[in-house]
Order: sequence, then C-alpha cells, then structure tokens
Amino acid sequence: MSPENLAERLDKDLQIVPVMRLLVVGHTYVLAFNQSKYVAMKRLDPTLKIRIVIPSEVGHVFMRYRHTRHPGLSPEETVVIPRVIGKTHMSYVLEPVRLFAVLRRFAPDHIHIEEDPHSLVGAEVVSVARVGGPRASLSFFIWDNVAHMPRFPWNFIKKGLTRYSLDRAALVVCGNTEAEHLLKTVKGYAGRTLVLPQLGLDPEDYAAPPPAAVFDQVPAVPGEPWIGFVGRFVPEKGLNILLAALSRLQHLKWRLLLVGDGPMKEDVRTHWQALFGRRLLCLEAVPHQAVADYLKRLDVFVLPSYSTPLWKEQFGLTLAQAMMAGAACVGSSSGAIPEVIGTAGLVVPERNVDSLAQALEILLLSESIRESLRANARSVALLRFTNASVAARYLAEFLAVAPQTSAAESRRARAITGVCSLQG
Repeated sequence: MSPENLAERLDKDLQIVPVMRLLVVGHTYVLAFNQSKYVAMKRLDPTLKIRIVIPSEVGHVFMRYRHTRHPGLSPEETVVIPRVIGKTHMSYVLEPVRLFAVLRRFAPDHIHIEEDPHSLVGAEVVSVARVGGPRASLSFFIWDNVAHMPRFPWNFIKKGLTRYSLDRAALVVCGNTEAEHLLKTVKGYAGRTLVLPQLGLDPEDYAAPPPAAVFDQVPAVPGEPWIGFVGRFVPEKGLNILLAALSRLQHLKWRLLLVGDGPMKEDVRTHWQALFGRRLLCLEAVPHQAVADYLKRLDVFVLPSYSTPLWKEQFGLTLAQAMMAGAACVGSSSGAIPEVIGTAGLVVPERNVDSLAQALEILLLSESIRESLRANARSVALLRFTNASVAARYLAEFLAVAPQTSAAESRRARAITGVCSLQG
C-alpha cells in the first residue's frame, strides 16, 4: 500500500484530525538519505509536526558525513545543534542551552532518541527533556545485541546511564530480536518494546534501471552471473570467507563485484585480484543514494558476516537493499541476518567456507533457483522494508505512548495500527 493510500485510509477512519508534535534526536539523520523514514511519516500523517535534531557532522569508520537535508523536509524541520564535546556517536554531547531552547519552543508530545541509552547524548536529552519538555513521552532505538560489559570504571558508568535513561522511557524500539531479549533479560527493562528496522527503503529507488555509467562498469555478460558484496572491508564482514568460497568455484562461470572501503582493500587488490583476474571488479565506496544502482546489477548478493566477542551483525541494511533490488541473497547465521532474510534467501553457518561455496554453487548452476529467490527477495522487501510500512508502525507506537489529550488521538493510534496490519 502506498503512502498516499495509507493516508487516504486514515482520513476515512477518522473525522477529527489531531496534531502530534514529534521531536527526533539521532546522528543517523545527518544524511538526507536516512531522513526518508520521517518524510514517509509526514506523508502518512500530514498533520504531523516534526523536528529532527542532529549534530552538524558525524564520524564514520572511514569518513566523515556533513549535514544534508531531504527535499521532503523544510529547513525548520531539521535542527542542527553543534556538539560541545565528543566525536563518536557514543561520546558526543549537544549544546544543552540550544537543545533546551528547541524543546521549549517546539513543546513536543513525544521525543524519540535514536541513540543508545548509555550514550552521553541519550542521557543528555533525557535530562534536558525533564525541564524543557516535561509533558513529552520518551522512546529509544537500540541495536545492542551483544551482552558485553566494559572494564571498571566504564562498566559502572554504562550501567548507570542505561538505568537512568531506560527508567524514563515509555517505549524502546529494537533493531533485532536479540537486542530486545537482552533489553529485557540483562538490562531489566519492563516497558513497551517492539522489533523494527531503524530505516526503511523507497521501492521507486530500486525500480528504475541504473545509469548508463553503472551498466558500463558492471556489464551484463551472458552466462556469467554477477555475485556481489557492498559494505565495509573488515574481517568481521566475512569478505575473506566469500573470497575463499569463490576460489573453490573457479570451474564455474561468475563475476564478482565488491564495493566499499576498509583495511582489507589492499589484500583484495593484490592477492585476490591476481587470483581472479577479470572476474573481480573492486570499486570504491559510493554514496548511500547510489548503492541501489549497483545492487540492481547483481544476480546474487552475499553477506557472510561472522560474530566476534564484541560484535555480531545487527541488521545488515545492504542485505535489505539487495532484497529490494531483487538479488538472490545468501547470508551467514551471524546475529540478525537470518531474521532479515527470513524465507527469502539462503542462510549458511557463519565462518563456514564449505557451506557458502555449496550455496553459491547451487545458485550458479541453477538459473531457475536464482530467479525464484530473486522474486521472493523482492516480495519480502516490499512487505517488510518500505519506508511507508516502517514509518506507519513507528507512528502508531509513538501515538500509543504519547500523552493522550483527546479521544481522537486514541482513535488515530488505533487506525494507524490497523493500517499497519495491512502491511503484514
């Protein structure tokens, strides 16, 4: 169901249209591409008033991102507040006076904090909201699916910040089921929870053919299916597992596209390029909005991540993107990968080169199996990962926990929840 149809359904269900004031805080929304979820939310509910509070820039593993704004948002809807300390998403703090002023002026009904409860900015927003937005309900989004506790004294600091933040949260949205389990069993949270992706996808980005330049870079070669990986070139993403598996399949016809950056790049371009020759095409990382164009060139997408004591795959956004692009998907058993793939692809044991080689061999030898998985992947992505469906579920939850000032607001929350059920 399109965002327009969702809004039409709500208009029919409701005669009185209340206005909700939603304030979001999160470094993820520095990028215009990621703001699409809230653009979809505005289309779903045109009465929604929104402010997205972000730092001016954030650091990523291999680059820094500066603030950009989605054309579907007005300048006043993205509020840039400078940091006073910290460079990472866990250690930064926004200018508290500016944050307080935004809260006072906007007077939100609900504040959604897309930062960890034990992050400094997460605790800061909770503290400032108690004075600047005391009537607002609070929620968090979390990814944490590993029960890891740092050494003294950081363990006490982490526990204290987590308890302080969660004690004041009416809702926690978890990016995967393991995060929800840890939240309840280890962190002791007894409030409202649900499992949802952090971000959604726009199907139209995956429907149009890619630009001619991408066709030239990744040409169609009859009888040689394209296998691909897009992401960070780091050991835990399992890139060496994929390369080792393909080294056992050199008797078959295939080509490999790798897009990304990281410390393994040099090894790929020396050892593996020499071994695979023209079969291997290794490209630099591309902007978020361009990833779809390369995924649309793939026949098979592989996410072979493996878990470490400190990390396991929390979602795998490129996996959801590859499914939306209609690639046959193969993933490892690490973290959230199996729940993202569901029944739409193949899951192999993590770190297992033999199993991955066998799965790829099946797909390379059978075009009919490949095409069946491609169709399944696209269908599942359209059901679960569109911005419209993800935004609808978030909005329903925000309305459910926000201070209820009228019967109409309760009716609206129930109506949106009903529409969500149509999304699967």
